[in-house]
Amino acid sequence: MTLPITLTLVRHGQSEANVVQKSLRNNIAIKLPDEFFDRHDSSMRLTPLGVEQAEAAGRWLAENGPQFDRFYSSPHIRTQETAAHLHLNEADWRLDDRVRERDWGEIHSISRDLKDPNTAASLQNRLMNQWYWKPQAGEGLATGVRLRVESIMNSLYRKEGINHAIAVTHGEFISVSQFVIERMTPTAWLIRDEDEAFKIQNAMIVQYTRINPDDPTEMSHHYKWRRAICPWDETLSWKNGEWVHVDIVKYSNEDLMKFVESHPRLLGEQ
Repeated sequence: MTLPITLTLVRHGQSEANVVQKSLRNNIAIKLPDEFFDRHDSSMRLTPLGVEQAEAAGRWLAENGPQFDRFYSSPHIRTQETAAHLHLNEADWRLDDRVRERDWGEIHSISRDLKDPNTAASLQNRLMNQWYWKPQAGEGLATGVRLRVESIMNSLYRKEGINHAIAVTHGEFISVSQFVIERMTPTAWLIRDEDEAFKIQNAMIVQYTRINPDDPTEMSHHYKWRRAICPWDETLSWKNGEWVHVDIVKYSNEDLMKFVESHPRLLGEQ
């Protein structure tokens, strides 16, 4: 048993919800139909721009991707629409709820209740530590989403004969996948999450491989190389879209204490 040679993660193209979220964050007035807030997030469609982004991703994969033999998509409408617009030949999509969007619980990403006192308090807690925070009645990244990532990775590991897998999914699922695959620490994840250079764009392609891109005779048991491409604007790709080696960081006693001492004690001698 081993992992597929490559694992390709594709974020959905721009959705109608993305447009509304951006307008709310920037206090931009936008006219919405009355039923917009009555539609569940899982049912949101792509915008026309989102369709173009998905098709650009499909063209990039046709020119640069492997021949996929396992196809996953989140069951959300925007991911199904993205998957269809990739136009991958002989695709046989499996709608797998494990690769869906994070469950936001009572704090819907486009909710009318963003100014509710309880919602505001929860969002304030989010600022303290996004990795460990969990929305009310929702799903935390460190727990729920991580368990779903590990579940799909274990399934891929156990199944024989899968060489190249693709999953059309969501930004936070991809981000947590990086945490699991690259064996990151929560601190390292938080630093990357705040870095605009590592933003997971709509229709971005994040690809992992076990084969050394510079030496095809070298194959690892785990994923050791990663590249991330924004096919509709390659200036937004990570590290110019080049393959980078995934380093597993280890720490000395001194490294640990340096980090510990960056958090001063709040209490004196008791």
